[in-house]
Amino acid sequence: MRYFMTIIPPADLKPEDVSQGLMDAMGPWMERSLKSGALVSTGGLKPAGEGKRLKGHGGKVATTDGPFAEAKEVVGGYAVFEAPDLKAATALAAEFLQMHIDNGMPNVTLEIREIAGGANY
Repeated sequence: MRYFMTIIPPADLKPEDVSQGLMDAMGPWMERSLKSGALVSTGGLKPAGEGKRLKGHGGKVATTDGPFAEAKEVVGGYAVFEAPDLKAATALAAEFLQMHIDNGMPNVTLEIREIAGGANY
């Protein structure tokens, strides 16, 4: 089964706040997880200020440039896992979160959910 994990950093996190230790730990973790087949895809996202939000509004498409003032939590990255069940996917996510905690980012939130349907290749 495939699981989608969102990474929600603290709202005030700046790119320069990410420690070199975390960057150094991330490479081997990703290599190991990709090789085992547990990690399908991952990536960081550019700041919300560089994005757009599209909404259906009154039967029309409304586009808003970022940043989005009403956003309390902004997704900073994602990962797609292949795991036999939610328990195994949660263990992978916990390992990923612990790596952040151990490298100076103790206030990161992760959300993981099973991907239902869609094009899962």
